[in-house]
Amino acid sequence: MTRHGSIRVIILSVLFLAFFISYPRIGFSIEKGDSHVFFENLELPLKDAPGGKVIIENGQLEKGYPVDSSNKFHAAIEKVATSSWKGTKVAALVLAYETGGSGNFKTLFFLSNREGKWLPKAWLQLGDRIKVRYLSLYRHGLVFLGMVKHKESDPMCCPTQRLLKVYEISGHNLKTYGTYKADIFPDEIKCNLALLNEKAKLELIPQISFSPHGQGLAWGMPTHVGLVTQENKIIMRIINAQEYIDLWFKEHDPTINIAISRLKRAIKKEPYLLSTPFDILPPRPGINDFAVSISKISFKNGTGIGFIGRVVKDLVCIDKSQLKFFYMGLDNSQKYLITFSKKVSVGKDLPPTIWICKTSIEGLKKQTNRLKKVFQDMGIDKLCPDYSRFARFISTVEINIQKR
Repeated sequence: MTRHGSIRVIILSVLFLAFFISYPRIGFSIEKGDSHVFFENLELPLKDAPGGKVIIENGQLEKGYPVDSSNKFHAAIEKVATSSWKGTKVAALVLAYETGGSGNFKTLFFLSNREGKWLPKAWLQLGDRIKVRYLSLYRHGLVFLGMVKHKESDPMCCPTQRLLKVYEISGHNLKTYGTYKADIFPDEIKCNLALLNEKAKLELIPQISFSPHGQGLAWGMPTHVGLVTQENKIIMRIINAQEYIDLWFKEHDPTINIAISRLKRAIKKEPYLLSTPFDILPPRPGINDFAVSISKISFKNGTGIGFIGRVVKDLVCIDKSQLKFFYMGLDNSQKYLITFSKKVSVGKDLPPTIWICKTSIEGLKKQTNRLKKVFQDMGIDKLCPDYSRFARFISTVEINIQKR
């Protein structure tokens, strides 16, 4: 990489670290019909509505409104996301409405809750026939909106341009903070979250230059879907593989291309032929020097490699606190990369001496062989129940890209 390129990467890393350093509570969306949970009585300013406002009760237009049969105005809450900001409950809301013609318009509102009443603070007209696919609101006042809108060449019926728009609150306005190409949306991923035994949510993660979750540099990662836990850690990512490769190639770095090429070859081999080091994605400082219970794990429309292992920067003894379940896989078209990593509990009944070794290549080799034999003799289900649970979770994942 050139000196100029290195400086640019550092600057971008700092900027994105500032953006994500207090990664917010998970936002969530609700479907039509459930909006009364948050908005039993709500009045929204809208210049296209009769009287310049929309009155909502239990997620529907107020009974008896519009006032006469000649008025064909109709509106409904399409998506809602809630969070807290500066100690106040806040919400983002997409209102869909029609005025009697062929148009279907969308307006984005930012609201705050004062003494139990929701009040609109800022709003923005999104346009005609935009498809809203994702909405999240974060504590620092940023609204994430996944949408499909029209390109110049698209017919009016059928928008195809997929975007993630990020808006910030500025007075009574919502200003664009960033616009990112979005290849995949969270509603195109299915998985059984109950198997994780913790709350987690599929979120749309914008293209980033720094990973805020202790996973090291990940600059050049394209906009993708991430599974975010309640502790704000991304444990699974679904990424367009070629876009990932291309972004790193722009920095003259073949790391991702090499890693995905090796993964493709590994998937074709029998597990007993595989060994460390594995290329862990996203990249992180260190090397994978230990792996046990290596196996192929298929999901609904793809397959990959899972194992218990670690990533370290220094020559140190293997400690159970370092061990994670790792998974890297590709869908059947090899277009989408799935990565998963999460800490595991291992061998509570094992003697403490098994985690002790001489700090040398020979000492570490002996410890590695002892651990591999223990895992083989006692079995993964007994030593690490998390392995089977995470493998079952992976098997439920399905990527189902909707028609553009």
